[in-house]
Amino acid sequence: MFVFASCVGSEATYRSRALPGLRVCAEPDSVLIQATADQGSIFAAYDEILDATAALPDVEALVLMHEDVELLDPAFCSTVRARLDASPAAAVIGAVGATDVRSLAWWEGEGAGHVVETRGTVDFGRHPCPVDSVDGLLMVLSPWTIDSLRYGSAVAVPGFHGYDAELCFAARAAGREVWVEQLPLIHHTKGGFGDVDAYTRADAAFRARWFPQG
Repeated sequence: MFVFASCVGSEATYRSRALPGLRVCAEPDSVLIQATADQGSIFAAYDEILDATAALPDVEALVLMHEDVELLDPAFCSTVRARLDASPAAAVIGAVGATDVRSLAWWEGEGAGHVVETRGTVDFGRHPCPVDSVDGLLMVLSPWTIDSLRYGSAVAVPGFHGYDAELCFAARAAGREVWVEQLPLIHHTKGGFGDVDAYTRADAAFRARWFPQG
């Protein structure tokens, strides 16, 4: 069984962007979960989703996706199953990401993957392949990740930046893999960092945690 979950700030956006894709990709027994964005921390919201998913039986994968992501491929679940079967150490699967990631600006590393956005197509090629981190617009988590990883109070900073890299780096630190896979979607994004100050604080916390020597 697949669980599809989003941290929703705009119900209208979720219904107009995410739900049409879920109708295409979700299977009859799939579970949809919504968390509210009014907690002020996506880390806390995702921990709640992880706890709720871990309590469900027979979960094959948890798909964390932005409310403005529209999945396009009816074979989405089959593609994820094939990757998890082929790569048993895979903990996180995404559509786009990079190796040689040294900050939250993952795109400054060696990019991999392909995603269509409303501001243009991002196409790095090189997929499927293992990477350091994927973009949090879409993160597919394995059963091991669902059971084993939480952000917790030590990581959970206010705001909505850094959750993707933190999870990917924690998985890799535990000896697991992060993959970019071909997962067709449209990201209906406005672009930009949003709260730049919050991004800067989250980036500093990430660098201090994972690159303490600078």
